Amino acid sequence: MDQHAGAARPSARSANRFTGMAAASGRVRAMKTSVPASRQRRRPEELAEPARTCGTPPERRRAARRPFLVLAACLLAGCGGEEAASSADIRPVRYARAFVVGTDRIRTFAGVARAASEQDLAFRVAGTVTAVEVAVGSRVRRGQVLARLDSGDLELRRQQAEAGVAQARAQARNARATYERVAALYGSGNASMSDLDAARATYESANASEASAATALRLAEQQVSYALLQAPVDGSVSRVAVDVNEAVGAGQTVVVVIDTGGSPEVQVTVPETFIANMRAGRPAEVAFATLAGGAFGATVTEVGTAAAGAGGFPVTVRLDAQPNAAQVRPGMAAEVTFRIEGRPGAAGVLVPPEAVGQDQRGRFVYVLAPPDTGNVATAERRTVETGALTPEGLEILDGVQDGEYVATAGLATLAPGQRVRLLDAR
Repeated sequence: MDQHAGAARPSARSANRFTGMAAASGRVRAMKTSVPASRQRRRPEELAEPARTCGTPPERRRAARRPFLVLAACLLAGCGGEEAASSADIRPVRYARAFVVGTDRIRTFAGVARAASEQDLAFRVAGTVTAVEVAVGSRVRRGQVLARLDSGDLELRRQQAEAGVAQARAQARNARATYERVAALYGSGNASMSDLDAARATYESANASEASAATALRLAEQQVSYALLQAPVDGSVSRVAVDVNEAVGAGQTVVVVIDTGGSPEVQVTVPETFIANMRAGRPAEVAFATLAGGAFGATVTEVGTAAAGAGGFPVTVRLDAQPNAAQVRPGMAAEVTFRIEGRPGAAGVLVPPEAVGQDQRGRFVYVLAPPDTGNVATAERRTVETGALTPEGLEILDGVQDGEYVATAGLATLAPGQRVRLLDAR
């Protein structure tokens, strides 16, 4: 019993202590409420003090920082923020131009000029180069020596062939004399038929050996002439591929000569949608950005039957004979313009199939307003009615006019009224 009583006493004292503390706290609150109002005013630094203490709630700290964030955003907006936003809204887009199938169209393709004839010249025999007579840009005439090989070994073979001819000629002369004697003896009855046949065979074999030796001599003489590389046409040297004392093999390119006598040519790649309209003899116009004087008249000379990769089919046009055609040099960039005839009986305009999109509202295209000086246009969504799919493109019966620009890529990311920058046309 005493143990239980002793254990209970601390609880009673603790209760009395808590009661006293509560009473003291009540007296403190009472003293605070009794302070006059003038005494309750606090200095400004005291009012701001709670915001700097660690015990301030997170909501009050965020509220205190919010005005400064708004001020910083306003300053950024005033210092070119609108320009950055407007420039970021302009996105690049590829486009094509709608056209009426029944009308003629003007199409321009990029190409590269080349010589009418470019010849890679090489020695027909192997040897060591002893001299190169020309340099890049040299004008050459037909038959002019361009390079030389060491012909010492070839000369020895030619001399050997000459000796063989002399030997064969002597043997043939001896065989002929023998045959004539045996024939005379056979006529007088002093030689048999077999002797005559053997003499005739020896004589004919000697003649054949003489002819073979003469042929070998001609071949040896040609081998000696092959040590000289000569220009086959009048032209200019575009490349020299070897140096003196360099060993070259038969057929290895030594000098490249372009024929300056013929008219220059331009090769372009035409898409498959227009290759059916190309044929030899078709007129064209060729313009060079680096040459003044307007466009050159040209004629289609070659039309490829196999595609040159994914770009299209190769088409070659030759410039018509005119005085300023000599200014065109191989490798110059050119633009070749063709007039494509329209297909009669057209019902609408044509656009590339990829320019037409479809969603819940139906089929649509994005028409691009005529671009400004900065090549920037505005996208406009239009609902269209499509027709047949032709080799030239997809027929649009309603919604697009002839000559309007339509976007051909990124339709899912475009929006009506969006500003876009036009890229290369399809």
